[in-house]
Amino acid sequence: MPWSDPGGNGKQDGNGSNKGPLGRRPGNSGASWNIDKITKELRKLGGKLSSSPGSGPRRKIPFVRWFPLIVVLVLVGVWLLSGFYQVGSGQEGIVLRFGRVVATVPPGSHYHWPSPIETVGTVEVGRSRRLVLGYGDSGEALSPGRILTSNNEVVDVRYAADYRIAHPRDFLFASSNPQQYLAFVLSAALRQVTSGMSSQQLLATAHAPLEQQLLQKAQNLLAGSDSGISLQSVQIIELTHPKALDAEYEKITKARKDAAEQAEQAKADTAKTLLAAKAEAAKMTDRASVQAEQLLGKAQGDVARFNAVYQAYQQDPQISTKQMYLQTMQDILAKAGKIVVADGNGAQVAVQVAAPTQSAPAAKASAPTSSGDKAS
Repeated sequence: MPWSDPGGNGKQDGNGSNKGPLGRRPGNSGASWNIDKITKELRKLGGKLSSSPGSGPRRKIPFVRWFPLIVVLVLVGVWLLSGFYQVGSGQEGIVLRFGRVVATVPPGSHYHWPSPIETVGTVEVGRSRRLVLGYGDSGEALSPGRILTSNNEVVDVRYAADYRIAHPRDFLFASSNPQQYLAFVLSAALRQVTSGMSSQQLLATAHAPLEQQLLQKAQNLLAGSDSGISLQSVQIIELTHPKALDAEYEKITKARKDAAEQAEQAKADTAKTLLAAKAEAAKMTDRASVQAEQLLGKAQGDVARFNAVYQAYQQDPQISTKQMYLQTMQDILAKAGKIVVADGNGAQVAVQVAAPTQSAPAAKASAPTSSGDKAS
């Protein structure tokens, strides 16, 4: 539809100039900023530019008519040129088409459909990252790894993990917070490693074995997930009791120390008592051995005497019988009560009296009187 010119067109002079609205000085009363007139002036300008000096008349190209298309083409070209991008060394590019991953590109120059059709995100896969649990100067600081030991005591474990991004696609889209996921994995591995240890064992154990066990457990857990994380190493920074419980642990430590001292004292007393008992038992054993030897010697002597008597009896039974009779009577008379009477010739005659043993002193006391009477 042609634009109308309600104000009329100005006539060209001999030089071909148009004294229309754009050619008038500001002081003219007929000045106007009509868009149709401006368009016509631009068309005439395009016709002049399309002809060269010395050439015949040419068909004038409507430059202004194609100007919007040219602008659009330029903008489209700029938009298409914006699809070139560079992936740096140690990085990988993730190409998204309408939010969906369509490609993973290595370092170098690449092209993709410009936004909003495709977008590219880069991830540094060559850089080692560090996650510190508890505190630290680098990495993301999370709460300390507080665990409950087998003897129902609380221990704070502060540790750090060095990791890399092995699969950028999984790292970006498998989890909304990969570092938080890694922290959960490390916490679970830590509890598996320390679940059977007491607080004393945990605090006294060297860090290197715990770090190796923790690394293996965490790697096994990560292997079963699409986290895109490659765990490189684990470092235990500190193993301590919670500071809020220091006073209570001091009391517990003192009580344990006192109990240990008492146990040592009891062991010393037990050892001392046992040593004394062993010494007394040794003495009793020695005395019993001496007594046994004495009894054995006496028995052997009795046997020897019996054998001697028996041999003598076999040689002369009458003499042996008489000797045994005399020995027996000697033993009996030595224990029986008797009265000794002296005759006038000075001989002594022993007479056995069947009286109690208690009367023997009285009989002995009356014996001199009877002797004197008989002598008179």
